[in-house]
Amino acid sequence: IGKIGIPDEILRKPGPLTADERNLVMGHPKIAYDLLAHIPHLKSSLEIPYSHHEKWNGMGYPRGLREDQIPISARIFAIVDVWDALSSDRPYRQAWPKDQVIAHIKDESGQYFDPDIVGLFVAMLENGEI
Repeated sequence: IGKIGIPDEILRKPGPLTADERNLVMGHPKIAYDLLAHIPHLKSSLEIPYSHHEKWNGMGYPRGLREDQIPISARIFAIVDVWDALSSDRPYRQAWPKDQVIAHIKDESGQYFDPDIVGLFVAMLENGEI
């Protein structure tokens, strides 16, 4: 949702982003929050778009939350978002193979992602539930 506020030339850029472009992209969680905050029936869901780039180790954005400070719904969505991003073709790179995406998610367990949720997500993938 927040990427609505990011210019297409940045979102579709075929090469690396500049520092200024990256900062603009990093603002998309706040843009989403601001867009959705005025819709009463979405208030209970705002934590997902606002916090899905927080990292388990506290090095994420926009607020630098860590571990259980990150709402559980945002911790779940973070893994799904990365799964989708890496499994899909983008203007700047081809989709990664499934095994490479799984390896990346496992490697980021305890850093980017909640380790318990990584375990559940990978088990669901391996069981064909996803």
